[in-house]
Amino acid sequence: MRRCRKSVLLVAALAVLTFTATAQASGPQTGILDRFLPVLVFHPGEEFRPGTVQAFVEDSSLEAATSPTTWVVVDPAPSAGNLPTASPPTWRLNQRDCFAGAPLGDLACYVAGGGSRGEPTVYARIVRENNMIVLQYWLFYYDNLYRYPFLPPGAIWQSHEGDWEVVNIVLSKRREPLAVGYSQHCSGETRAWAGTPRVGARPKVYVALGSHANYLSPGLHELDRACLPAQVIGFFLQAGLPLPADVTAEGPAALEASVVRVTEKRPTWMRFPGFWGELEYFNAPPPIGTVPFGTSPVGPAFHAVWQAPLATLESWR
Repeated sequence: MRRCRKSVLLVAALAVLTFTATAQASGPQTGILDRFLPVLVFHPGEEFRPGTVQAFVEDSSLEAATSPTTWVVVDPAPSAGNLPTASPPTWRLNQRDCFAGAPLGDLACYVAGGGSRGEPTVYARIVRENNMIVLQYWLFYYDNLYRYPFLPPGAIWQSHEGDWEVVNIVLSKRREPLAVGYSQHCSGETRAWAGTPRVGARPKVYVALGSHANYLSPGLHELDRACLPAQVIGFFLQAGLPLPADVTAEGPAALEASVVRVTEKRPTWMRFPGFWGELEYFNAPPPIGTVPFGTSPVGPAFHAVWQAPLATLESWR
């Protein structure tokens, strides 16, 4: 989910995963997070798994904006525990060795730095709102490389560093599951619990190849037009091409994960107000080529679904 852009019975999601947790969290409420931990089903071609923010921070430089187009290195070797917690200036992390605007988003470089190695990690929290409980499972992917599925690989793609996704589960005050909400680009999708595919008590989440958007079934999923700028829609219509779609498929499922409890202030990197990566890039055939197309995402606590879970879920499809 690059940026955060129906009822009370529907549950929030912005990227997330589901597994049999190996909890790093402690405290009496860890059990409920383990019980409903989503099961992530990855496309067989997916190169990344959700990992730790520490690995990405250690591979990055901390930069500050001195103008709308100029960034300077402030700390060439930051750690997750010493990131700034206030602005101005505008901050960002920039993975030192890879460049999101290189051919095919420099995919091989990012895979080498933070691919599908080791046990997945999920950052989880419990929210109480309007006599309901919302479980949020936030996932951090080292890199995002969306590949347009209707042309040969590499013809059209979109790339940015540091991808945040989330899956929310809405419970009654008696801890009965009511609904789920899965993050998808600038928005998301909700469904009542009775219609949600599950493995036991855990919702099943189909992760889109490259973009890591979350869906309720395998197959081809046209992107929500609200998440596509007018010029992008115009480009595809003028070229006579289908609008962008995500691809999900039956594949490897994440059944184990480290669960880390987070709050708005803890760990301290949760307060980092900057972007988790350099600029976002879009590539299309000439005359467009590869062009800057936005920013990498901000952290979980700066997303609407964190700040107002139920209201945000009501706005999702």
